[in-house]
Amino acid sequence: MAALNPPSVADLLLFHRHEREFFNRLIHRLGQRHVPTQWVMSLWLWFESIGHHDFIRRVSSSSDQLVLHFLAEAKACLLRLIFNSSSDQQDDEHEPLLLTNTLVSEPIGLRFFDYHHQEALHGVLYFQKNVSEIIFNDNITDQIAAHQVLSSGLHINWRPSVQYNVREDHFASSSALMLNSMAGTSSAPVTDRSPEEQRSMFITFSRGYPLTRDEIKDFFNMRFGRPCVEMVMIEKAPVGVPPMYGRVVFTTASVIAVLLNGQKTAKFMIKGRHLWARVYVPRHSSN
Repeated sequence: MAALNPPSVADLLLFHRHEREFFNRLIHRLGQRHVPTQWVMSLWLWFESIGHHDFIRRVSSSSDQLVLHFLAEAKACLLRLIFNSSSDQQDDEHEPLLLTNTLVSEPIGLRFFDYHHQEALHGVLYFQKNVSEIIFNDNITDQIAAHQVLSSGLHINWRPSVQYNVREDHFASSSALMLNSMAGTSSAPVTDRSPEEQRSMFITFSRGYPLTRDEIKDFFNMRFGRPCVEMVMIEKAPVGVPPMYGRVVFTTASVIAVLLNGQKTAKFMIKGRHLWARVYVPRHSSN
């Protein structure tokens, strides 16, 4: 038996015709921004893939006012998933997902994205890269109309794969753009004039698994959706010996309070390697 070919871009556009129509409504009638709305649609497509059938169709059948509330809940989910934060100041016991829970088979809250972080992250990113960035791309639609994409033989893989490789560089840049668009913030760095030592964190690596300056800087800048790292210093270890510690100087001391979240230390995973961070204490400081 001959193997089935993966669907072409034209097939994908046809299959998701309703999603495209709803996306245009969100952009042109409800004034939503293109990038964060793509991420919202990717989240909802992932909801459907894990068993919450017809989620997008049911949202789209709602009034404009209700749709805006659905969007707000979706953005809260994405902020929790990508940045471990919330779009509002409500506690976890009052999670703002009342409308979303009317369309899912089992109730979920923002903590759902903590417990199922890797599964949700890979799922949403899959749909963002392989569906949303294609079907909500007007340039591709124009090419289809001109028969340019079909003649080029452009295809995508439709079914998710457990072997799918998450490109962290793409995710970092895209998610930062998504957060900035949601919040309407500028990417310009925020600085203060407090002493460098008060804006520093001491960092340590797992033995034998150090990180580079650029990896550390890119990670924290992505996490805040804007430049927040002024400088990264790493131990000058002997030749052949990996460094074990370093120091990160931020543009503002407020970043440290956010990272620690009331704890003495914070642990981060960067490109599969652990980094521990705590407030920097200069050697000359008295105990």
